[in-house]
Amino acid sequence: MMQFMKIFLAVVLPVTLLIAGSHDDAVSRIETYTTSGAENTIVIEDFSTSTTGQFPKGWGWLDGTRVKKIGEAKAGEVPYTVLEEGGNKYLHADDTGQAITIVSDKKWNVKKYPCLSWRWRVKQFPTGANEKTGGKKDSPASIYITYYVNFLGIPKSVKYIWSNELDPCDIFRNEGTGKATQIVIESGMSKKGVWITETINIYDLYKKAFGEKPPDEIAGIAIRTDADHTDSRAIADYDDIVALSDCDGKCK
Repeated sequence: MMQFMKIFLAVVLPVTLLIAGSHDDAVSRIETYTTSGAENTIVIEDFSTSTTGQFPKGWGWLDGTRVKKIGEAKAGEVPYTVLEEGGNKYLHADDTGQAITIVSDKKWNVKKYPCLSWRWRVKQFPTGANEKTGGKKDSPASIYITYYVNFLGIPKSVKYIWSNELDPCDIFRNEGTGKATQIVIESGMSKKGVWITETINIYDLYKKAFGEKPPDEIAGIAIRTDADHTDSRAIADYDDIVALSDCDGKCK
């Protein structure tokens, strides 16, 4: 039994720890994120309701296998803070080895809204990072999408990354129980310090990664900037995470 629990905890990724309630409850909450006057768009997160200088409202952070301080964290306790620039709020991540994932149980119907768009900006890349190489598996910026899969609630996750050097649209999974499948969305350091808008079809990319259709419903999302393996520093910003009913996305 103990061994089973160890495996189970290894398999269940951070975002799953936030999942509560039935699928029907989750579906009823979808309208919370719908943008008025734009039926083909759901605003998943734009950090506009969060307090500048604080941890983002409605998110939690992972401490080992436990999500702590859901919706609240003291300033400076974790390397994620909401900042403001030109009147716009965004999430700022500055990791010097903490390697903390923040998670949210935002849910939506991926069959109806198969596309995802977001903005991100990398200000500092982890030195010598390579997501496929042991001891160097850091990503300056990444977003996880997690799906309900089976009756046990064990999910499949896809991690969309900005990589220092891996080829764009590369799909891979590192060895180990519970590891997310990773897809390189942005690569290289030439766009350092520049806001980049990404748009991808997560429904099609799931099929490409797993060879099957995804479950209809998203279970949650997570964000991670890390530099622990390379013992360096990574700085990135995130904003305007939006689900779309249609798109011409990357990595078809």
